[in-house]
Amino acid sequence: MTTDLLLEVERFLGNSHGKSIAIVGAGGKTSLMRYLAHHLKGTVVSTASTKLAADDGKFFDSHFIWEEGIELVPEFYTSAGKILVTGKLVEIAGQDKLSGLTNEQLIILKDYCDQKQIPLIIEADGAKRRPLKAPATWEPVIPEFTDLVIVVVGLKGLMKPLNEENVFRSQIFSQLTGLKMGEAVELEAVLRFLKHPAGGLKGIPKSAKRIVLFILAGLYEAVDQNRISAELSGIFDSVFFWSIAPKES
Repeated sequence: MTTDLLLEVERFLGNSHGKSIAIVGAGGKTSLMRYLAHHLKGTVVSTASTKLAADDGKFFDSHFIWEEGIELVPEFYTSAGKILVTGKLVEIAGQDKLSGLTNEQLIILKDYCDQKQIPLIIEADGAKRRPLKAPATWEPVIPEFTDLVIVVVGLKGLMKPLNEENVFRSQIFSQLTGLKMGEAVELEAVLRFLKHPAGGLKGIPKSAKRIVLFILAGLYEAVDQNRISAELSGIFDSVFFWSIAPKES
């Protein structure tokens, strides 16, 4: 299944690699970003509009810190391979995080990648490692220039109680799906969320291609993939299923 998604992204990029991909949702976003960065051919630039774990830089050939108000470090422009660009290291609730880029920085980075025909991958959402999430008013942080949005859904949260332990911003998820707090998160509720303009479709630019990726997390036989694909047809351009979150290499 990973190969199918990779082929879809490669077809989307085509001969013109100067396109941007935003990854949102929960249950495997950062792993997906790393996977695409390492499996797409040539130089790939990855970044975030939200925060990343402090050690995410070690999974890339080069990691550049771009502080707001300062020009991007000159070494970036001569680098090749798999590149991560983030803001500075910050401490939040006792944990070190890499801050995301501002919208102005993202536009500058996008222009550079367009000129060099380099794909740009942006992690554009945060979920605090929960398998499912609902967006707050300011989320997801998808740049308007984004060409492709991949919505990640971690089905590890399926049939678990609707609470903050299993679903990030669980109260909002309840409001969007009609599911009561404490009730089991059934597949129907997840599909309602994905179809909701303030849920899975929130913030996606009108011109952007839409893909939804389900991380099955051991539920391969229990999930009716044909039914899910049919229900989301016409809402998302493609639907993919991965057995587990991809591993970077």
